[in-house]
Amino acid sequence: MHLPQLHLLRSFSEAARLGSFSQAAEILNVTQSAVSQQIRQLEQLVGTPLFQRVGRQVTLTDFGRVYLDLVRGPIAALEEGHTALRAMTGRNSVVLRLSRSFALNWLMPRMPELARRHPDISVTSLYLNPGDALDANISDAVVLSSTRQSDLSDFISEPLFVTTLCPVAAPQFGDVDIERLSTYPIIHTLRRYNDWKVWCEAAGIPPVPLDHGWSFESSSMSYAAAEHGLGIVMAEIEFVAEAIAQGRLRPVSPIVVGSEHHFHIAYTRNRFGRPAIQKFRNWLSEHTRTLDHPPASSLRT
Repeated sequence: MHLPQLHLLRSFSEAARLGSFSQAAEILNVTQSAVSQQIRQLEQLVGTPLFQRVGRQVTLTDFGRVYLDLVRGPIAALEEGHTALRAMTGRNSVVLRLSRSFALNWLMPRMPELARRHPDISVTSLYLNPGDALDANISDAVVLSSTRQSDLSDFISEPLFVTTLCPVAAPQFGDVDIERLSTYPIIHTLRRYNDWKVWCEAAGIPPVPLDHGWSFESSSMSYAAAEHGLGIVMAEIEFVAEAIAQGRLRPVSPIVVGSEHHFHIAYTRNRFGRPAIQKFRNWLSEHTRTLDHPPASSLRT
């Protein structure tokens, strides 16, 4: 059986919802005869009547009710997707692709200020997962670490910041003897598997074994585990600043070390000059240019 065209399904759905071909025609801005013809075409495609006609009113047949249940969800999903896409591609829209951790822990706390500064801008955030292609047709900009800068010929790349590392834990976790880290529950982030090694070498203490403690795929999962008291996590301070300020996490050492993660934002070249993009770019530049890296003394427990 050939798949029916969308306008046939919409006519069917509206006629079923309203119980009237004429009312469906008004909603769809077509004639009643057009709706009747489209319903007949759909019935020919599925091979059975979908409506019982009683005067001007119509009711679904048993098969029609089953068919409505099958197509109602996909129709709604298509309409929602169309509406979302129109919003994403508007003149004042900015579509970003970025990691969950960057979105939740760095960008989100600053979004209210962006909304106050530029209420005319509409921002859509899409997750960028490891291995996703950097397709210039999908978004206006992509936030990525240095490990993702493989093919940026269709983008204009600008640096954001380099993150800093410090181990943190929940306030209720208790005192920590840094020299005996391996005796404590440790939280590892698989996508940042080298961070503990980098910090331990800079701090001059034995490295924490990778097979010791808990492991989570993403930074967001690791930080949530630490907040619930599961263990000590090596954090990028820029991404847990709000959690520290609110008392949900606390540094367990005064030692802060530069990480290997150089974050950039890559703007799609053919949309770089749009006013909404430039407003967002200027706002982002202000926030990264004045980014405060907490001094070690301010992180003492």
